[in-house]
Amino acid sequence: MKKSFQRLLALLCALIICLTPAGALSVEEALSLLEMYYIDDLPAAAYEAKTLDELFAAVGDPYTYYMDADSYASFLSRIEGDTSITGIGAGIEYSASGILLTSILPDSGAEAAGLKPGDLIIAVEGVSCVPAGEQHRELILGEEGTYVTVTVRRQDGFVQDYRIMRKTFQLQNTTITVKDGVGWIDCGTFGSKTAEYFYEGIARETGNVDGWVVDLRDNTGGLADAAVSAIGAFTGEGPKLCYRLGNGSAFSTSYMAPALTDKGAVVLVNGFSASSSEIFAGDIRAEKAGVVVGSRTYGKGCVQQVLDELYFPELFQGDALKVTVYRFYCSDGNTTDKIGVLPTLYVSDECSEVVAKLLRANQPGGGEYLTLELNGRTYFVDPAAALSAGQDKALGELLSALAPDVNVTLTVDGVSERLSSAQALERYCGRSLWRGFSDVAQSPYAEQINTLGVYRILRGNGIGYFSPESTLTRAQLCAMLAQALNITSEATGLFTDVPDNSWFSGDVNAIAALGFVNGVGGGRFDPNGTLTQEQLIAVMGRLVRFLNYRADAAAARLTDEQLARFSSLSAWARPGAWLLTEYDGDMLYTNLDGVALDAPVSREQAAATLCNILKTLGILSY
Repeated sequence: MKKSFQRLLALLCALIICLTPAGALSVEEALSLLEMYYIDDLPAAAYEAKTLDELFAAVGDPYTYYMDADSYASFLSRIEGDTSITGIGAGIEYSASGILLTSILPDSGAEAAGLKPGDLIIAVEGVSCVPAGEQHRELILGEEGTYVTVTVRRQDGFVQDYRIMRKTFQLQNTTITVKDGVGWIDCGTFGSKTAEYFYEGIARETGNVDGWVVDLRDNTGGLADAAVSAIGAFTGEGPKLCYRLGNGSAFSTSYMAPALTDKGAVVLVNGFSASSSEIFAGDIRAEKAGVVVGSRTYGKGCVQQVLDELYFPELFQGDALKVTVYRFYCSDGNTTDKIGVLPTLYVSDECSEVVAKLLRANQPGGGEYLTLELNGRTYFVDPAAALSAGQDKALGELLSALAPDVNVTLTVDGVSERLSSAQALERYCGRSLWRGFSDVAQSPYAEQINTLGVYRILRGNGIGYFSPESTLTRAQLCAMLAQALNITSEATGLFTDVPDNSWFSGDVNAIAALGFVNGVGGGRFDPNGTLTQEQLIAVMGRLVRFLNYRADAAAARLTDEQLARFSSLSAWARPGAWLLTEYDGDMLYTNLDGVALDAPVSREQAAATLCNILKTLGILSY
C-alpha cells in the first residue's frame, strides 16, 4: 500500500494557491514584489541585500524563494504528481550511504535485475553516489530503451554492477484500491486532478467497503483547493480552511456539497506529511470524520502564492517567485504551524499501516475483542488475531497510544466490561510499553500528565518519573512548551544568562522568538527562576492565541470592561486570564479568586494546564 514513486518526486512542496502554468529577476524587482505580497514586514537586512540569495536569506522564510525556468518547471511537475518518468523503476531516498531503493515497480528494469527495497545504489556509470543527492538521480534517468549501469550494495553487503534498461512509467498522484473490505486511498500529492480521483474512487467503491484508509505519508502538500475538495468527500459541506493575513484579517474556503461517504477514514501520516496533507488530517480530526494514525506531521502552516509571467509578464519569462502570503488554519481554527497535526494514535512509522489495518476490522461475531471509542467513532480490535498474525508490536503500539480516558470495552463470549487503556495494554502486551509516569498516581492531575506522556509531549526524566509536585523553573516551562510545539532554535545571544551550550538554550530561544516569554531586564532571562502563577497565566494565554486564530481574534477584541475582573493581575497577564477561564471552558481555573499570583507553579499544574488547552481547542482529539 505504501508509496511507489512519490519519493522520486518529493522535495518539500508547499501549499499553493493561484498556481499557474508556466530573464532573471533583479533584487530590486524581487524586493518590490515581496513588499506587496509577503505576509510579514521585511527585515532591515533585506534592503541591504546585493543578490537574490542574500535577499531571501535575510527574509529567512524557507518557503519564499526565486525559481529559474528549469526549477519552476520541475516544481510544477512535483506539485501535480501526475507525470511520466523514464528510469529503472525504483522509488528512492537520498542518504549519506547512497541512493536507497524504497520500492520496486512491477515490470521494471530494477525488478528484472532482482533489486529489492533496502538495496543501495552507490555509483551510477562509475560516478560515486556517496553521499547521494539530486544530481545522482539525474544520472539514472534518460531516454526509454537506453541502458544505465548502477553499482549496488545489496542488503547482505554484496556489491555488484547491474546494467538496466530504462523504461517509461506513468505516475498518478492518487490511487484507490479495495482489499478485504477496506478502501485504500494512496495520495502522494494534492494536484489539480486529486479531487477527481477521490470522487471517482469513493463513488465507485463506497458500496464495497466497510471503511477507508487515506495514506498521506510522505505527501508534502500541493494545492489548497484540492485538499478542501478531498476533505469534503468525507465531511460534507461547510468551511474547511481559513486564511489569515499578517494584519489579522481572515477569510475561509468552504466545501459546498454533501459527503460522498459516511464511513470514517483512518488517515496515515508521518513527519513528511505537510501543508495540504495537514489540512486534510486536521479537518478529519476536527470534524470527527475518522482518526489520524502515525507520527506527528511536519508543521507547515503557511500558504504561498506563485508569481509568474501570467501576473507579471514584464518581470518573468518562464521563471517565478514563490511568496508566503497567508497563514492557514483548519476548520476548528487551529494552526498546524510548527505543532503539526498530533495524531489520534501516536505510533511509529514502522507500525502505522498495520495499526490502520487492525482498526479496520469488523466487529467479531464472538470470542474476545476490544471496542475502542476514538474521536466519536467506534473501532473493533481482535487482539488474538493480531497476535497470531505476528502483529504483536503493532498491537502494543496501538494500545500504548490510547490516552488514559479513552473508552475501552473488553468483550469475552458476549460479556462486556470496561477497561482502562493501561489495563488493556497490560493484558495483551505487558506494562513495559506504557507511556505514562510511575510517580503521578496520587496527583490530582494524573490523567492529564499521563495523556501528555502518551502523546510524547512530556519527557519526564527519561526513565518514567515526572516529579509532579516539584516547582517549575522558567527554563523548564520553555522546555515543556518547545516539546509540545515540536520546535527548537539555534539562535544565540538572546539572553546573557542563557549559554549556547546549556540544555535549555534551544527551548528558551525558540519560545522567546514566538513572543511567549520575555526577559527579566538587563538582557537576562533568569532560567532557573521559579515560575509564578501570574507568569504561567500570561504564557499559556499567549500559547492559546498562537494555536487558534479564533481565540486570538477574541482576545484582540477584549475591552477594559471585560478585563476589569482581572484587575489583581498585571496588565500583561489579563488577556491570558480571560482566555484560560472564560473563552471556551476552564483551561486553568474556574476563577482566580483566592489564587496567590506570586506563588510558585508546580510541574503537575503546568502539565495539566497544557493538556487542558490542547484538549479544549481540539488539538488533542481522541
